[in-house]
Amino acid sequence: MSLFETSKRINIINRINQLNGSEKALWGEMDVNQMLCHVTDQLRVSLGEKGQPEKEAKLLERTLLKFLVINVIPIPKNVPTSPKVDQMKDGTPPTDFESDRKTLLAYIEKFTTQSADFGWTPHFKFGRLTRNEWSTLAHKHLDHHLKQFGV
Repeated sequence: MSLFETSKRINIINRINQLNGSEKALWGEMDVNQMLCHVTDQLRVSLGEKGQPEKEAKLLERTLLKFLVINVIPIPKNVPTSPKVDQMKDGTPPTDFESDRKTLLAYIEKFTTQSADFGWTPHFKFGRLTRNEWSTLAHKHLDHHLKQFGV
């Protein structure tokens, strides 16, 4: 599963376009508009637009946990996130639903059109990620939050 796979990317985009702004979360505290900003912020982080991690990821996080989350287990529900992508803290605040949806779709396009030698920003928990690891994680993250809102 990767955002670089056309069929997977189209599936994610279609699901984003199914949202109408009135969906209620099946778990967690975010509303649907905050979710759009949250997943966009993850893409911004990967592209280096939301700064570097404050500290180096711990050894266990950047090895075993990284491997498990990217390759084996689904993203768990209700796990605390980095303040940079938490809309109640330092994450990008929502504006209006349609604008935030368009921004997310634009960032999916921007993310998936980076060159093979693009310098991806380290993840706050997992440290350095390859292009394919970022793409797999981004797909899993988007899928997780779209399921949170029933699409």
